[in-house]
Amino acid sequence: MSTKPTNLPPIIKGDADYRTYRPIVLENGITILLAHDPQSKNFAASVSVHAGASSDPRELPGLAHFCEHMCFLGSKAYPKENEYKQYLAQHGGKSNASTSMSHTTYQFDVLAEFGEKALDIFSNFFISPLFSKSGTQREVQAVDSENSKNLVSDGRRRLQVLKGLADQTHHYSKFSTGNKLTLPACKPEATEDGVGNNASKPDIPTADDKKHPLEDVLKEINGGQFDQSDSAEFVRAALLAFHERHYRPNKMTAVMIGPQSLDELESWVVPRFGQIPDRWLKKDDEDEAKDDDENGNNTEAGNNEKWQAMKRAAAAMVDNSATDAPPISVTATVEHRSAFRPELQGGKWPVVVTTKPLQSIRKLDLMFPLPPTWKSPDRSPISMLSHLFGHEGPGSAYASLQDKGWITSLSAGNRMSGPDQALFQIGISLTEEGERNWKQVAKVIFEYGRLVCRVAEAALPASDGAENKDTCETSQNELRRIWDEVSALDRLRF
Repeated sequence: MSTKPTNLPPIIKGDADYRTYRPIVLENGITILLAHDPQSKNFAASVSVHAGASSDPRELPGLAHFCEHMCFLGSKAYPKENEYKQYLAQHGGKSNASTSMSHTTYQFDVLAEFGEKALDIFSNFFISPLFSKSGTQREVQAVDSENSKNLVSDGRRRLQVLKGLADQTHHYSKFSTGNKLTLPACKPEATEDGVGNNASKPDIPTADDKKHPLEDVLKEINGGQFDQSDSAEFVRAALLAFHERHYRPNKMTAVMIGPQSLDELESWVVPRFGQIPDRWLKKDDEDEAKDDDENGNNTEAGNNEKWQAMKRAAAAMVDNSATDAPPISVTATVEHRSAFRPELQGGKWPVVVTTKPLQSIRKLDLMFPLPPTWKSPDRSPISMLSHLFGHEGPGSAYASLQDKGWITSLSAGNRMSGPDQALFQIGISLTEEGERNWKQVAKVIFEYGRLVCRVAEAALPASDGAENKDTCETSQNELRRIWDEVSALDRLRF
């Protein structure tokens, strides 16, 4: 396979940035940014996959997060499950990964002289991950453990309340972490006499609980019969399908940075990342059988037939859910579709939701659904709103509330920004007195918002042409002054 890269236009960088860059696209479609940092002692790499929890099937919440966990558990070239983390730990390195609603990101850094070997191990997670049966059944416990820790996190608890208020048909409402109930991937263990141990069956709800969505899918595969042990096989089939559907080179962006020259970095990257295949492209039956054999799937006639039926059902499920999330592309046309609308709460806003924290905190969060602006961050009106509401100078909302002794901090900005929606949040830390007067605190914020709105409206010419020219020009000049101030601050940070 030829992997000759195509050079992209040079990137825009700040005047104080001493690094040199080379953006390229490989023949298989993956976009890569190479960065030479002569002062660095480390080599670092990151890969972002343009798919996250928004693409989870409704039947298997947390599948994207589970896939993130599974990618670390070995590849055909490096089959030992802990080889990656062990190598990094032995050579001054570390790694991490995260799954958001729209992206899954992997990254590591290591001492520069050990960068090539670390990159080889890392790249093989995307070329030929193992996704072994045993690893699947064990790693779901790690996902469940992570979710258990989230249950005692006030921030995570508020996030789930927010998702509960959202349109339940919108991709934002999906449960992104997953647990052993939503991902029943643990098969029954056999006892010494060969009888399955009921205590270790997949954590799929029983008749006394709400029926798991997989039950109907598995019944259709098994001719109307439901066997709980099949749920673990199906979760793995869905995991493989998710990886094939979304972990495609044209949906990946990678960044490599180190003291190595750009030519040397390119020589590391091209032969490795150029091998990442597009598995979603149709494969013939011989290739399917070869993959099943290499992955240790059942090869007996009866079991293989069931496994193939599971693979087809899982692939259809994953493919259907892929369109739940809007495309992550600046060229795509995406309709504004907010997950939060007044009719969802009986047509009456604002809605007040009170949560009891586990820790000793006093917070007031005000959230406002807005149209998306992520395509044009350099022209986003949300930058102006963040600046105005977060301003701490004389005459600001912050100064007024702090003078009253009601707040200790105030921040403003996007809580969420996506192709189809944005959610603007003003976060306020209250004093004890501020907690008692939280309605007055909210009133000050809304009054300040009305002031901003009046100035913006005054800057618009009246539709009947009878506008007050002086007022219009004054408001325009004031907004222009503030915008120039925001722009100047952004240029300094750049």
